[in-house]
Amino acid sequence: MIFTKEELRIFITEQNRIFDIVRLVDVSMTRQYTIDNNGEFIEAPYECYNVWNKKKRCDCCISSKVLLSKKQFTKFEFIGDDIYFVIALYVEVEGNEYSIELVAKFTDEILFAAYGKEEFARTIQSYNNKIYRDSLTNAYNRRYFEEQLKQLRGINAIVVLDLDDFKKINDTYGHIAGDEVLKEVVKVCDNNIRSVDVIVRWGGDEFVLLFLEIPEKIVQNKLEIIRKSINDIYFDKYQNLKILVSMGCVITEHATNFFEEADQALYEGKKKGNSIVIRKVDS
Repeated sequence: MIFTKEELRIFITEQNRIFDIVRLVDVSMTRQYTIDNNGEFIEAPYECYNVWNKKKRCDCCISSKVLLSKKQFTKFEFIGDDIYFVIALYVEVEGNEYSIELVAKFTDEILFAAYGKEEFARTIQSYNNKIYRDSLTNAYNRRYFEEQLKQLRGINAIVVLDLDDFKKINDTYGHIAGDEVLKEVVKVCDNNIRSVDVIVRWGGDEFVLLFLEIPEKIVQNKLEIIRKSINDIYFDKYQNLKILVSMGCVITEHATNFFEEADQALYEGKKKGNSIVIRKVDS
C-alpha cells in the first residue's frame, strides 16, 4: 500500500478502533513511530521490540519479512501471560518503506481449554525455533540471515568463520566427534559476543558472526579471543583432537551486503594458516 502521510494518519486512526495496538515500524532501524494530527512522524524513545518486553529484536520479526517480500504476514506474540495476534502490512510513505503492525489480544478460550496458555506459548516458540535455529548447534540458520537480518541497519561487522581441516576431524574421530566440535564452537562464540550480536550456522563447518554497531578494535579483540578459545577446546574422549579456525571479517556501514568480501578474507586467512583477516570497506 502506498500512502501520503495524511492518508496513513487516517488509516491508523481507523484501525485503532478495531485493534488493541496499531504501530508503524521501521524494522531496518528497529524503531516505532506514531503520527500526530499534522501527519508528522513521532519516534518512540525505545526500540520496537520493547513493546513485547524483550531486550533484543524478535527472533521471528514479521515486519522484517514484510519489508523483504512486500507481502502480509501474521504471528502470535506474548506479553507475560497475555497472547496477541499480530498482522503486519507493507506500506510506502513518501518513498520510505515501513510495516504497519495491527495487534489484537487473543482470547480464544476454546483453544486455550484444549491446549492451555503455557502449552500454546511453548508450541509457538518451538515452531519459531524450527524455522530459524540449526537443530544441531542451536545457532541461527541461513534462513534467519536471509529473512530477518539482511534489512537490519547497524550491523557493521560481518565475520565468516571456518574450521580448518574439519573433514580430517570427521575421518579420524568420527561424525559424532565432529558434531561435538561444532556445538562447542558455537558455545565459545556465544560466550564471547553480546546479546545484540548473532551467530549463524551457514552450512557444514562454516559460521557467520554479525556485530551490531561495534568499534573495529573491539571486533579485533573479540575475534582473537574466540580464535584462541576454539584452539583451546579440549575433549576427554578425544585428547589429541585439536581445533583450528580461520576468520575473514569486513567492517563497513552495512556489513550484511559484504558477505562475499568477508568470505574472500576468510580464504586469505586460511592460506596464512589459522589466521584472522580484517578489511575495512567503504559502503
